[in-house]
Amino acid sequence: MTMLNETIGTMEYDNLIHDTYPEATVFAVTLAAVSAETMLKRGTVLARNADGKMVVLGSDAVDDAEEDETGSEGTATATPAVANCILANDCIAGTDEVDVEAYRTGHFNRNKLIVADGYELTADDEEALRSVGILLSDAMAY
Repeated sequence: MTMLNETIGTMEYDNLIHDTYPEATVFAVTLAAVSAETMLKRGTVLARNADGKMVVLGSDAVDDAEEDETGSEGTATATPAVANCILANDCIAGTDEVDVEAYRTGHFNRNKLIVADGYELTADDEEALRSVGILLSDAMAY
């Protein structure tokens, strides 16, 4: 006989999503390879680097240094990756590129987002996210 009063599963609310409008939609993105395996948590802000791959917002900029005719490296210019989407599920970024799901649109709590250690979300980052359909608000305690 089936027990109707037993607990089958539980779910913890992570307070990442602020509102249902605009709708949180997901799409597949490719994470760039990293030097060592790293666990990325849901809510990590991803940025598109120069080659179209995603990296954690605030991680090292892409090095655009070119060699000159003598074979020595020329002046290096760093191209910062631009905030683009939010990681939808926990994943492991490895030494090979990996495809993951990320939110392309939605309304999220600013103080629940994750960026690289030592980096803070800037107004320019928020504007870049807003331009692709991601709105940010502060989570309110009730």
